[in-house]
Amino acid sequence: MSEATWISALSGAGIAAFYSTAATLLGRLAMRSSQQTFMMIVMGGTVARMFVAMIILTLIILFAPVDKMAFVAGFFAVFVVGLTIEVMTLHQKQKAASEPPEKTADQS
Repeated sequence: MSEATWISALSGAGIAAFYSTAATLLGRLAMRSSQQTFMMIVMGGTVARMFVAMIILTLIILFAPVDKMAFVAGFFAVFVVGLTIEVMTLHQKQKAASEPPEKTADQS
């Protein structure tokens, strides 16, 4: 692969990594909030991140001299991994927050 292809792929991956980092930070912020605020932060943050990401991707694909296939492939690969980690993390934290604390032998 040429250097331009690698740069394109890494550029796409970098944008997806930034997207995933923003998702993680918003998820942590949302976990400290009430249930209603949690949903507003998660859903609003998701819509805002997707809107900004689509604008950035569109502008880069239209106007930047990148290998389009490598750019989109790099973005998509990191995006899918980041999204999976985001969902798993939020699910685990939500599950831990909703479970009652376990009794120990001293509390019996």
